[in-house]
Amino acid sequence: MSRFRLAAVVSAFLCTAATALPAAAQNEQSRNEQSQDVGVTSPEPGLPKELGAPVLPSTLEAPPAEPAATSVLQTAPAVPTETAPAAPAPVVQLPPANLGVAQKLQELIATRLADFIERKPEQAAVEAFYRERGFQPLWTSNGAPTKRAAEVGAFLKNIASEGLDPRDYPVPNLAARSTDDEAAANELKLTRSLLTYARHASSGRVSYTRVSASILYPANALKPETVLSQVASSQNARDTLLSFEPQHAGFKALKAALAAERNAPQRDSAPARRGEAKQARVDTVGLIVANMERWRWLPRDLGAVHVVVDVPAYALGVFNDGRELWRTKIVVGKPNLATPLLSETIKYLTINPTWNVPPSIIRNEYLPALERDPDALERIGLKVARNHDGSLRVYQPPGERNALGRIRFNFPNVFLVYQHDTPQKSFFARDTRALSHGCMRVQNPEKYAELLLSLSQPEDGFSIRRISAMYGDNERTINLKRPIPVHVTYQTAVVDEAGHLKTRDDIYGLDAAILKLMRGNERAVADVPIARDYKSSSKPVMARLPERSAVREARASADEYDEGRGDQRAWSGWDSRDRSARGYGAYPMTRFFDRAVGTW
Repeated sequence: MSRFRLAAVVSAFLCTAATALPAAAQNEQSRNEQSQDVGVTSPEPGLPKELGAPVLPSTLEAPPAEPAATSVLQTAPAVPTETAPAAPAPVVQLPPANLGVAQKLQELIATRLADFIERKPEQAAVEAFYRERGFQPLWTSNGAPTKRAAEVGAFLKNIASEGLDPRDYPVPNLAARSTDDEAAANELKLTRSLLTYARHASSGRVSYTRVSASILYPANALKPETVLSQVASSQNARDTLLSFEPQHAGFKALKAALAAERNAPQRDSAPARRGEAKQARVDTVGLIVANMERWRWLPRDLGAVHVVVDVPAYALGVFNDGRELWRTKIVVGKPNLATPLLSETIKYLTINPTWNVPPSIIRNEYLPALERDPDALERIGLKVARNHDGSLRVYQPPGERNALGRIRFNFPNVFLVYQHDTPQKSFFARDTRALSHGCMRVQNPEKYAELLLSLSQPEDGFSIRRISAMYGDNERTINLKRPIPVHVTYQTAVVDEAGHLKTRDDIYGLDAAILKLMRGNERAVADVPIARDYKSSSKPVMARLPERSAVREARASADEYDEGRGDQRAWSGWDSRDRSARGYGAYPMTRFFDRAVGTW
């Protein structure tokens, strides 16, 4: 022991009360016993223990420590209390060969962590993870890669089999001779690639906010601390990495189809999809990759009982324990009025619904037309009123001609869409049914209602006959005792029960948008979300309706002008009959509204 250290011990002994000696000895013995139990040693004075620094081996003589510099890793000084000080946190005993790397890793995390890990939540997780392990490297031991590092590296290099790009997850050469600085940097590089993969696998390589404003799914991304903990404790890193992906049967089937496609003999392209010219071809690998990406957006737990809407298939299915119980045709939104992709919960059914026209339709379609013909809405059964805040309300009372038919299936959402019956049954005979304003029309609403209620509350005994007996002029609500999740999806590539890949038209252009983000100039920021105003369609319409007298005067002036010119085309709309006739065609705006109601 040096003279300096001997003097410190003597001074501490003289300044300690004799009555405290037995307690101090007992505390010291307890700490030593605890250290032996967990297989660690108490820190030597060579490194500051408040930084959680690696412990120098007891066989090495460490020089006296200099005052520790302030860093992001320092903890707040302890507050003096009257109780005996708590035992120090266990510190990992490192092999001598790892000490230099650990010290450099600690320095990098304290000073340059943002150069390696860009996202703040991941920075915090990395800092806490390495501090917890005394900055011991995860990927190397005694200068050589660990088995875990080899498994993770091999998986990331072959990431194309998962529908992802290896360029996004670089793997450093951990086996090459390197300095401690280089080894510490490589440690963080592989950790970054791991966290990036886990985030992409669990929530998507592309943020859906960059694809469309009509997509809103719950967040799925794994917490970075969970990823690090699971990989560090795993006996099989590959299996752990695979568990971060969707486990849905549809995703796994597409993954198998991707492997088959990548291993198939080289060919120019795949057959054209329905509706495309014979010369047109699609990128089959890209098509599968885009659909795998959309599976990553979906919740991991779809629910034991759930409903899946497949927009490109124009179909809706009800599932129970992974098995499809029933399937029916639907009508979906037009390409310029897309049915939004979402995951919500069906909470109640409305029998004899009132159609409250969405503010977006009032604003964009009805107001301009009302300026020309204030009476058109009333002639087709729509009514105009004011809400309590003064905003405009347009609605259609229950009845046989109601645009929503006799049943509405409600899953409250920011897009104000739902599923419903329709009086226009002829649309279901068409192969292509992208015809609505965004809501989903169901071909067999009574059967759908019966099935949902039998799954939600079988004890109530709802049947098609009982539901149909409720039809009338008054709204009636049936709450689901066990709400049922509904997932609106977009599947342009699926694998059927025979294992064959089936493709569908990309009616909204989402495949092209996703692949452009994954492969184009924006790939570096493709996973960074952008802000979307999802409530813009629900903003109330504050507007004054034109006075009927003013419209009549304007119409009379137009008639006089046209008569003077000998032009009889004014206000003929879609019908060339005389405007004085009182038939349906005499009111062009009535026909406009009727067509608008029909496409809702």
